[in-house]
Amino acid sequence: MAFRKPITTLGGLIWWNNIKQNEYFIMQEHKVGLPIWPYKYRITTRENRMEIANSNDFEEILMDWKYLEKYAIPQLDEAIDIGKSIKNIDLLSVIAKTIKYLP
Repeated sequence: MAFRKPITTLGGLIWWNNIKQNEYFIMQEHKVGLPIWPYKYRITTRENRMEIANSNDFEEILMDWKYLEKYAIPQLDEAIDIGKSIKNIDLLSVIAKTIKYLP
């Protein structure tokens, strides 16, 4: 399976056709595919259009889709970048520890 940490989708949406959708994911097919694009199919998250799987084989992307439907529980409240997760860090304690090591 070609799952990975969600990344920003490459290419404009005009190059993709939606094949399947549910409330969390969208499966898309590239209108041209190889050799113009490195893969023909992809699965993106509906909330932020981040790509989580891709493949050139339709059977493989269908297996990925079935796996996501059965096992993946989108954690929409979880941050995927450092900027959003910093809010949970106590800024004063970080500053105090930093000042402690200054000459």
